[in-house]
Amino acid sequence: MHKVEAMSNATSLLGLVGMGGIGKSTLAKEIYNRCIHQRRFQAMSFLKIDHSTPSSMEVGSSLLSKLQQQLLWDLMCVPHGSPQSYSYWFEKLSKRGRVLVVLDGIQDRFIFENLILNTSSLALGSCIIVTSRDHQLLKLTSRNSSLYLHEVTLLGPEDSQELFNWYAFGNQDVPKNFRGLAKDVSKSCGGLPLALKVVGSNLFGKISNEDRERIWPEAIEALKGDGDVRSALKWSYDCLSQVEKLMFVDIACVFCGWRKDEALKIWQSCKDCSSCCGNGTPHTSLRNLIDKSFLTIDESGLGDTLEMHGLLRDMGQDIGMVDGSHLWKGNATRVMVQDKNHTSNKVRAINLVNSQEHKFAFEDFAKMENLHFLILDGCNVSGNLEGISKELRCLRWRHMPLTNAPSLLNLSNLISLDFSYSTKLANMWTQSDPVLEACPNLLTLDLKECNSITTLPDSIGRLSRLQTLNLDFCKSLQKLPSSIGQLTALEVLHLFGCGSLEALPDTFTALSALRWLSMNGCSSIPELPTTLGLMTGITYLYVDLDTESQALAIAQLTALEMVFARKCTDEAVDALDSSGALRNLHQLRVFHFVQSPSMTKLPETMGLLTTLEELCLWGCEKVRELPNSIGRLKLLTRLTLCKCSRLETLPDSLGALTSLQFLRIQECPSLTKLPTSIGQLSSLRGLWMEGCGEIQSVPYTLRQLNALEGLQIMDCGSLEGMGLLRALQGLRIWGCTSATELRGSCLVVVDSKFWSPASIWDTEGKQYWPWPWPCCNVKEVRVVEANDCGYLRHVQEDTASGRPILQRVHNLPCCNLTPAYKKERLGAYQILWPIPFSIEEIV
Repeated sequence: MHKVEAMSNATSLLGLVGMGGIGKSTLAKEIYNRCIHQRRFQAMSFLKIDHSTPSSMEVGSSLLSKLQQQLLWDLMCVPHGSPQSYSYWFEKLSKRGRVLVVLDGIQDRFIFENLILNTSSLALGSCIIVTSRDHQLLKLTSRNSSLYLHEVTLLGPEDSQELFNWYAFGNQDVPKNFRGLAKDVSKSCGGLPLALKVVGSNLFGKISNEDRERIWPEAIEALKGDGDVRSALKWSYDCLSQVEKLMFVDIACVFCGWRKDEALKIWQSCKDCSSCCGNGTPHTSLRNLIDKSFLTIDESGLGDTLEMHGLLRDMGQDIGMVDGSHLWKGNATRVMVQDKNHTSNKVRAINLVNSQEHKFAFEDFAKMENLHFLILDGCNVSGNLEGISKELRCLRWRHMPLTNAPSLLNLSNLISLDFSYSTKLANMWTQSDPVLEACPNLLTLDLKECNSITTLPDSIGRLSRLQTLNLDFCKSLQKLPSSIGQLTALEVLHLFGCGSLEALPDTFTALSALRWLSMNGCSSIPELPTTLGLMTGITYLYVDLDTESQALAIAQLTALEMVFARKCTDEAVDALDSSGALRNLHQLRVFHFVQSPSMTKLPETMGLLTTLEELCLWGCEKVRELPNSIGRLKLLTRLTLCKCSRLETLPDSLGALTSLQFLRIQECPSLTKLPTSIGQLSSLRGLWMEGCGEIQSVPYTLRQLNALEGLQIMDCGSLEGMGLLRALQGLRIWGCTSATELRGSCLVVVDSKFWSPASIWDTEGKQYWPWPWPCCNVKEVRVVEANDCGYLRHVQEDTASGRPILQRVHNLPCCNLTPAYKKERLGAYQILWPIPFSIEEIV
């Protein structure tokens, strides 16, 4: 028990943090019960904080007194009504020996600080476990003790299904005709244990044909309205400040899936808006919502996006509908259709997505004086925006059915304008139309995939505050107006796939704030302007790299941190080598060569990129080898070689990449061997090889990869033939496996402290690997985990998904198997509660 040992010489605090209903209390009880059996503490107390009131501070002495009395009784058998004060007894706790105190459901510092008066009064080795939804609160309560913070995360698909099945079917097998429904209902719960428990319990015993046809399809709706689930979530919401409540509902109804920075820009514009509760600190409010587990930030894409669990999102949308502030889809349509003169000043957001069956006019929204967000995707709306609220911050009208954009009048507070995917939109106003003057504060203009637009109005230069302009896949766009150079605040410009764009205007280099430029697929531009090198602020560049002039122009962009290059040619590579230009890119961290079928080599001067952390070759079909200079990339942590069909060998200098953590080699059928120097990759954590059928043998030095946490070899020929078993003997993660043969062509070895073998076929859930695992289409995948040897056996094909259904088989007696779940018996039913990690890692 790693963390218990770490706590043995000090008084420490273990914080279990996560959203409501995720299983913090269950985990705390499991740890508590485990400690009872192990007798590590001389006294123990489990205190559950009553959540029936919005704030424990308001309860005053009644709740606090009850908790203090319970704590003293549990730890020292002090009777209720003792004449001595609580502080008197607390100071004597050190003489009691090591104690364990669990505070389940702390919501503010008041309770904690009046229960745990002074951690120095506790004997060394004592432990305090606190469950909370608030990260920051746990950090504040640990100022005088060591904090071990563990975030309790959502269950993965496999554990979710297992938990749901036990509550829905008890200890019985799932009937065949219910398996698909059970999978769908389990998936709808989104990995939230409380939701899985409540829904499963509601469906227990309902296995008749009538139930299957009527009751089960209603399960998802039943989940949304279940009191037990809602009480766990609604309580958290009630504890928020007014500003945080408003932001939470905004995200649930409008901003879920948005980039964080874009949403913040809109909230920042509401600083002096009285209807927004005077939110002058949106960054702080957002951080509070994150700390209290109301939302998460998805960092897997190009930008941090706001994500919210489905149950929380549904609750937020319902709150908005009930109080009339956020009208949402179907309900919004009914309100708009039935009440054309809707005058409520409460209406803050309207979402009419895909309400094509109804026709609206902008004058229908004229009396909504507080309207901030208007979403009209796919709607048929007539008129202009003359009477629309001046408070409007966001107008999104994707898939607009019009050929001419509506007039924008007096929208002085508009921050975001999105007409993307409007394929019929031919005229973006007129060249002389001053309409854009009505939007002086516009920060984002999105015209992505407006395929009929041929040009932009000159008046676009008047958007002096514009920061982001998205013209991706505007395939008919032929030119940009010279006035675009007036956009001195523009930071991000997307021109990906603008195949008809003939040139960049001479004023282009006047975009002094530009840091992100995407120009892949601008095939009609013969070459980049020679003055592009003057734009030294560009840090992210997506470009076709097929001429000498392009290569030399890029090499002048000394601030570059990431280059995503397509259609690279040997001409461009030679230009980079002969000029030594790569030495200028002293801040470059990421270099991707993608879809470059004519390129036969990488620059020999790659070693000059001494700051490079990630190198990727994808679809470079004629590249036969990597330059030896690659060994000088001492900071490289990830190397991906994918679909390089003629790649024959890797250089011996590969072993010099002492920082390399992940190596991926996929669909390189000409590769025959790995260099023996691969054993020198002392930092390598993950090795993935797939579709390299000509690999004749793997070097025995593979066993030297002591940092390896995951190894995957798929469809690289016979595992026996390449001598893999010999190479794996002695490898740390191979452990004490007593296997004498490796049949087939697929092997996965994982250290279960870091990765889950379930992710091999889980392409929908959260990925454990730093890149997506492929969807396995194999009859058997052998898996070896630390302290858990076995393999996954093919049982049958899942016809719905096309994936194999695999069964875990434990048949090697060399290790002591530890069950990954806890069984309890409640009444007549046996309950399974999966634990997605080892208790020893937490306690």
